[in-house]
Amino acid sequence: MTNADYSWDQESDLNDDRLEAAVVPQRYALTAPQVVVNSAKEILVVDPHPAGTWDTWMFPYASLILTRDELAAAPDGGARPALALTEGSTFRALSKALEQLRVSRQDAYVSAIQTGVNNVIADLNGTWSGTPFYTNYSLKFSKTSNSYTAYEFSYFLNRVAAFDLELPHVWIEPSRLAEELVRSETPFGRKVSSNVVDALSAIQSSI
Repeated sequence: MTNADYSWDQESDLNDDRLEAAVVPQRYALTAPQVVVNSAKEILVVDPHPAGTWDTWMFPYASLILTRDELAAAPDGGARPALALTEGSTFRALSKALEQLRVSRQDAYVSAIQTGVNNVIADLNGTWSGTPFYTNYSLKFSKTSNSYTAYEFSYFLNRVAAFDLELPHVWIEPSRLAEELVRSETPFGRKVSSNVVDALSAIQSSI
C-alpha cells in the first residue's frame, strides 16, 4: 500500500480493508469543497495555483489541517479515535475518526471554511451555507512530509449567477466533464482532481 493514494466513501468495499503501518496518517485535512453551480447547471472548476505547478482543475475549497502531534499534545474526546489509529485499523475506522475530529473542532472548521475559500475567489465571500450533500475520503502520500494525510471531503452546493474570474477556470455540466475524462486524462489542458472525479455522480443527483 505504501505511496499509493486511496479514495472511498461509505459504500466502498475499501471500508473493510486494513491500514498497513506505513500508511497510518500523520495529518488530517477536514476539507470542504464548494460546488458552485450556475443557472445552466454548469459547475465551476478552477486552477488557483501558479502556472506550471499543480496544473489541476479543482473546486474552490477550504481546509482545517490537524497533525497527529498537535492532537497528541492536546488530547480530547474527539481526538482519541484519530490517535488510536494503528496498523490493522480499518478504513472505516479512519472515516469515523475524521468525522469525530470535525465534530470536536467544529468552530475551527467553520472558521477555516469562511476564510479559506476567500483566498481563491473573493466573489464567494460569505456564501458557505447549508449542509453537505456528499462526503468522501482520501488517503494521500506527501513526498514533502514523507507521510500520509487523511482527507474528509464534505461537499457544499452554492448556486450563483456566473461571475467573472481572472484565474484559469471552466464552467461545465457534470455529465460533459465525465465524458471529457473518458476521452482524456487532461481535459482542457489540465488534470482533474480525484475528489472532483469521485463526486461527479453525487453532484449530478444533487443539482
